Amino acid sequence: MHKIRLSGLKPFSYLGFRMLLGRPAAAKEKGAHSARHGVFLGAILGIGISIVPLYIVIFVSNGMIKGITDRYLETKTGHIQMSIPLDLSEENRVQRIETIEALPGVVSASYEIEGLGLAASTKCSTSAQIRGLDESITSDRGYREYIEIDAGDLFPQKENEVVLGRYLAKTLGVEIGETVSLMTLRETEGEEILPKLSIFRVAGIVSSGYRELDANWFIIHSRVARRILSSDMAYSYIGIKTKDPYGPDLDDIMNNVKKLYPEALVRPWRDIEQSLFKSFSSTRSMLVFIMAIAGIVAAVNLSSVLTTFVMEHRKEIAVLRSFGVSRKQTMLIFLLGGTVTGIIGCISGSAVGVAISLCINHLLSAIQTLIDFFTKLFSPSSQAITLLNPDYYLERIPISMNLRYIVFILCSGILVSMIVSLIPAFRSSSIAPAELIRHD
Repeated sequence: MHKIRLSGLKPFSYLGFRMLLGRPAAAKEKGAHSARHGVFLGAILGIGISIVPLYIVIFVSNGMIKGITDRYLETKTGHIQMSIPLDLSEENRVQRIETIEALPGVVSASYEIEGLGLAASTKCSTSAQIRGLDESITSDRGYREYIEIDAGDLFPQKENEVVLGRYLAKTLGVEIGETVSLMTLRETEGEEILPKLSIFRVAGIVSSGYRELDANWFIIHSRVARRILSSDMAYSYIGIKTKDPYGPDLDDIMNNVKKLYPEALVRPWRDIEQSLFKSFSSTRSMLVFIMAIAGIVAAVNLSSVLTTFVMEHRKEIAVLRSFGVSRKQTMLIFLLGGTVTGIIGCISGSAVGVAISLCINHLLSAIQTLIDFFTKLFSPSSQAITLLNPDYYLERIPISMNLRYIVFILCSGILVSMIVSLIPAFRSSSIAPAELIRHD
């Protein structure tokens, strides 16, 4: 008997696909062909389905985190903050702002005072974050991009006017033209801390599109904030905007500011909102970890399918061995079959996952329409169900698509499929031609 000598990839490819997906040779095996297809199509489907939510979680969570981060950076925190004394003269403050704006990479710089107070209306009272801003903030492109004016003005035109965040206005139950009281604490010359009551007329109601920011904003002119807040109860700083807050130049700009004013505390946005963004990152990592486990389970299912296939087709494998196919060649056939199954599953799952991620806002809108329709149809008096409540999430999910993630997920999925195929591949290589005698 002459032994078959196989070399190159084509013979392995042919034998692998012929055995795993080809039509059975014996007529008595009627129905085995479709069953065989079903087993491997099920493995492909399992891998593809497990990858789809992984893409959605990564791209949607990255988009949500970036969308929230951008709102913090452009409307509140700034890219870099340089602290200054509250009692610093206006001339000195303006001079510092002009010097900083002249630095390479700096787009703008603005003055802000932050403090806490108790806002009250005729209906209720609540804590408020006092933001004393200069009128120059209205020309800030990033600020205007993310701020939506619900009513009135973007900035208080008079010293007795205030612009409220959307949800603070809702909490107080006030509208344009109504008055609100603000109670703050000031330290007197005798080092006594006394309350100070100020009355403001609501000149505007604005929103950043994110509830956590809008819930406490009490925006007044910086001159007023300096009068009603003491140095112990407020934080005064120059907010610096750069061309790219995520780029490598941010640290260089920060170092240049430190060289100009070594006595000042200069911090990047990563340090200012460190706890918040760590919370975002840890939540995303946990979700990705859970989805990755689902993908590994699907890959293990592929290993189980191949192992079962080997056990049920020992006779066919023994025939191959009897014609001279070596152990190594037998193992490569099944390793190739498992890898190709993983490749098809990963590619199809990636295509569906990317497509759903890109259309997620439209899909959520369609699902929300269906929910509203059936809720009104079957339970008109019940409370409406909202998928993404804008009170707690962004009103629209910004999708952050990154090619590196796609390549990484594809390569990882294919690699895992290849690894889990090793066990059934080794089992197939251990089947000897003597299995033919045992079956006979």
